[in-house]
Amino acid sequence: MSKYIFIRPKFEQVTEITFEEAQDAIDYLKGKGETIIDLAVQDAVREKVETTLKENPDANVAHYDHGNETSWIGNDERAVVDLNNVDLLAGRECYCDNCSSAKTLGIEAWKRKAKAYWGYKDIFYFTTDAKEEFQEFVNNGIKRHVDGYGWKECLEITKQLATELIDKLVKVGKGLAAACLRNDRDILVCYTEDMPPTSDCAFRKLSIKLFGLKVGWKLSKAFPVSVALFAFGLGVLIHDYVDALYHTGGWRQVFSLQGGYFGALILAIGFILAYYEVWSALKHV
Repeated sequence: MSKYIFIRPKFEQVTEITFEEAQDAIDYLKGKGETIIDLAVQDAVREKVETTLKENPDANVAHYDHGNETSWIGNDERAVVDLNNVDLLAGRECYCDNCSSAKTLGIEAWKRKAKAYWGYKDIFYFTTDAKEEFQEFVNNGIKRHVDGYGWKECLEITKQLATELIDKLVKVGKGLAAACLRNDRDILVCYTEDMPPTSDCAFRKLSIKLFGLKVGWKLSKAFPVSVALFAFGLGVLIHDYVDALYHTGGWRQVFSLQGGYFGALILAIGFILAYYEVWSALKHV
């Protein structure tokens, strides 16, 4: 059996709904024999969350509340998990019923070897006239996983469930709820070792293709800038050196063996070797 830490604030109407959704998941998990640590309401604050995560390194974690691209929000409306303490998610399965956190925070958690990160990469929409359907959708993944399904299967099953619920809502005249659930289905993701994040960024796609997932996702935008600066600087250096040689002795001087050419070649080789060492190190991080 596993241990789960549930983080569920309750301080306004939306969090009252997510609080009850969390209760439904907790009741199901307890019925399956899982151990639950319930950080509810006043316990759902950063200090308590950090302490509990540190004291229970083997526990998985679920967050039911507001979120954004870089954080999970707590009961005092401060972040309980963000980019500054995302390392606390390493080695855990993370289940999120919040907005947008899979877009950035989820990827950072995946980079730090979170076993799984279930969440939404954009704003989660819902309507109060279909609370049962939305609750069934948001809790299906964690319930099926506890039933023994792998995360990939859970994602497929949950998206299929969403499609069925959308059809049901349309038939009973709840078109807005159906549209919201369609959005939520399409932005739902789960990052695991077998299901890595994807990116629309051209640089990120190229980095992943050239260097593989582990390195490609770790490289920042500073990497192509540094390569471009080195290439531009070396080009300026060679251009000016060739120009100086030409004015000194013409083309014969330019095409003769010169120490400056060997120096430029050594610089280029050194640059390539240095970056190769960095790439090799990143593959093992």
